[in-house]
Amino acid sequence: MPKTPPKLADKLLRFFLADDRLEEVQGDLHEEYRWQVNRVGERRARWRYWRDVLGFMKPFAIKPRQVNNTQNYRRFANHSITTFPNPIMLRNYFSIAFRQLWKNPLFSSLNIVGLTVGLAVSTFIALYVWHEFHYDRFEPFANRTYRIVSASKYGENEVSFPQLHHSFGSEAKRQIPEVEELVRFSNGFGDVILQSDQNHRFKETNIGYADASIIPVMGLKFLYGDAKTALSEPGRIILTRQLAEKYFGNQNPVGKSLVFDKHFPLTVSGVLDDLPTNSVIQFNGLVSLASMPTLGDRQRHFYESAGFLSTFLVLRPDARVSDIEKKLVTVKAGIKFIDMSANYFLEALPTLHLDARGAQSDARQSLYILLTVALVILTLAVINYISLTTARATKRSREVGIRKAIGGQRSELIGQFFLESFLTTTLAFALSLALLQALFPWANQALNLQMDNRVLAQGPYWALMLGLWLICSLLAGGYPALLLSGFRPAVVLKGSTNWRQSGVGVRRVFTTVQFTASIGLLICSLVLYTQMRFLRTRNLGLNRSQVVALQIDNEMTPQFTGLRNAVRQWAGEGNVATTNTRLFSNAMTMFMKTEKTKKQLMVNAIEVDKPFFAMMGIQWKNRPQGWEKGPVTRELTVYNQTVLKEAGINGNPSQQPAPFKGQSTDGVVVDFHINSLHGAVSPMMLTVVSDTSRSILANGGYLLVRLNPQTNVPDALDQLKQLYDQAHPTAPFDYYFLDDAYNKLYAKEERLMRLFNGFTALTLLVACLGLLGLMTFSVEVRTKEIGVRKVLGASVTGIVVLLSKDFLKLVLLAILIASPIAWWAMNQWLQHFAYKIDMAWWIFALAGGLAVAIALLTISFQSIKAALMNPVKSLRSE
Repeated sequence: MPKTPPKLADKLLRFFLADDRLEEVQGDLHEEYRWQVNRVGERRARWRYWRDVLGFMKPFAIKPRQVNNTQNYRRFANHSITTFPNPIMLRNYFSIAFRQLWKNPLFSSLNIVGLTVGLAVSTFIALYVWHEFHYDRFEPFANRTYRIVSASKYGENEVSFPQLHHSFGSEAKRQIPEVEELVRFSNGFGDVILQSDQNHRFKETNIGYADASIIPVMGLKFLYGDAKTALSEPGRIILTRQLAEKYFGNQNPVGKSLVFDKHFPLTVSGVLDDLPTNSVIQFNGLVSLASMPTLGDRQRHFYESAGFLSTFLVLRPDARVSDIEKKLVTVKAGIKFIDMSANYFLEALPTLHLDARGAQSDARQSLYILLTVALVILTLAVINYISLTTARATKRSREVGIRKAIGGQRSELIGQFFLESFLTTTLAFALSLALLQALFPWANQALNLQMDNRVLAQGPYWALMLGLWLICSLLAGGYPALLLSGFRPAVVLKGSTNWRQSGVGVRRVFTTVQFTASIGLLICSLVLYTQMRFLRTRNLGLNRSQVVALQIDNEMTPQFTGLRNAVRQWAGEGNVATTNTRLFSNAMTMFMKTEKTKKQLMVNAIEVDKPFFAMMGIQWKNRPQGWEKGPVTRELTVYNQTVLKEAGINGNPSQQPAPFKGQSTDGVVVDFHINSLHGAVSPMMLTVVSDTSRSILANGGYLLVRLNPQTNVPDALDQLKQLYDQAHPTAPFDYYFLDDAYNKLYAKEERLMRLFNGFTALTLLVACLGLLGLMTFSVEVRTKEIGVRKVLGASVTGIVVLLSKDFLKLVLLAILIASPIAWWAMNQWLQHFAYKIDMAWWIFALAGGLAVAIALLTISFQSIKAALMNPVKSLRSE
């Protein structure tokens, strides 16, 4: 009996295989089967027959489905298409797509450049926003780590203190069983001098203190040293990689000595890898907390008597935060430094950057604004692509008509146009990747963003890029594909379709949206610039111009008088003053209750010498008695007007009780600012000292020197350094300018202004690219009309106006839409300032005028070129 192949395999072959291939293929397979039976046996031959049948399940061999649409395609009733894309057809689609790009270089360039800029900029913004929203998510115990915050009532205000005495954390861990681990951290107390040898002696910032538990809890990664013992004993310090290279080069510094604060040797016990930038815990070096009592009187005083430590608790997985907060109130025994009336709250580690108590209320708002701008830029880029693609619809209409007439399906046309969109967005995607990688360091530095390159290698970055690529491909290709594939063959082959019917309304809407966004951002940029200029130029009540502050170490008391006299001789008698406070920084604050009104005030307390007032241009309301007669012989207490107002004191203060119990009132000055203008003038108490060296320099101070406006600043600083070095200082020469310190108070606003300026320029660029493309196309399709008009006597001016007026109408409409939206948004932003500008009409007029001028400049070249064209050539070309 002859051996037959598996019947089920034959049925599968007949079901899937094309009819014109079935007889030949099946005959060959049966012959092969009989030969295999004689060679290897029936069982193995049957397996091989199945393998061969399944091998024919390929796109080119699969049976086509019949299309029989007698209403529209009677001529092609037997036409068939395959269920799966044919490789040859895909290759043909790619060829057509590349040909379209190459054939239209201007439109292709406009599309690709617009998408490249949109993808690169929106991705950069999205990365920054993601970076800011994902602070402290990488630590091993981030979801169980909380910071303790103490909150106390002072008058009507609740004041939060995130720093606590070292004893509170240790007692909380001992008394609350749900606490699994304790971490105490401080980022230090200002500048510290470190020295490894005579040639490596520098003043450093952010030299902090911490428990050994910070290493495993925060997931710190070591390059050198033992993580388990690095901070376990007194006298140890771990360094970041940059600091280790600064003092020890590329060698392993573990075990080497580093002198802390000029007198105290510490042993380097570890070197850390670069810290993640999206963490609230930042430092350059970390000293073991147990070392503090051995590092001099100042450090010992802080350790014993001050609340200076951010205290983190790692809770057990089953612990409830509300229960722990209640138990924290009961932690009293064994604590040396505590406010008995305070309440305690726990703040989750990942929320500290944006949502901590005392954090800036507009932090999230700024990020949402940036994210909105990113979406606007990306949307404008996609709109630009859609607008330019649909504008050229007539160039493809006959192609679509012919392909449909010979049996092409709409789904095939949609696939082709999507493929063209995919190709364009892929090119833009690749270019945006290269652009972002190349410009990332520059943009980071120019915008003063704390974001390192490692974010470019993380999974979310690539997921974001791939997501944007797919979304842009779908959005950019969707509408053009549906529009172009929807042309009716009978209509387009007659030549009835014109550009005015090919989505012109949509293009007008798109152009209006583009310029609305551009003009809105332009108005915002002008408001930001005007407000920043107002902040920089407003009279603060003191003259900060050309004032340099030299930092004086507390061990320079013997040399200070000689140094000050030398600087006075060099700069002029009235151009030198002394203070114990770094102006426009965190001044010392005292909580004091007024005698008359019983208000709790947060009072800025600073110490100054007598020349401070005249040199800084501070005006007197009531001078101290005998102020003009000679030097100060005793300490004087001077208040600003805000203190007297809050204390309910009117008239001559010398004839009334002092604002605060146990204090005198020797004088009153007109209000002046030493903080930012986000808030009103702070209550202020100035102590005028007689012995500058002893009083002001107890913990270090600053020598303020006003430079002549015509002075060459670098030369002046060199001369000041020479005078400083001649005094045999105990610390390196260090200074800052008051103008720079004041401007840093608005670093966030400055960064926002730079971002908006850049985004405004980019949105205008994208909008102008789209406008240029549309104008070019408009001129192209109206060439014959322009020629006829010129033959009939139309002037160049008339033709330019004819071509430009439709686009200018859209720009004017965009101005009307953008102005109220921008006014509302910037009015909300200005509410964060106690001192702010009024948004004048000229800001909106200037933004509108600039937009119109840029639009005219964009379209003028093409419109004038068209108007000057020889009408004979125009008519002949048609």
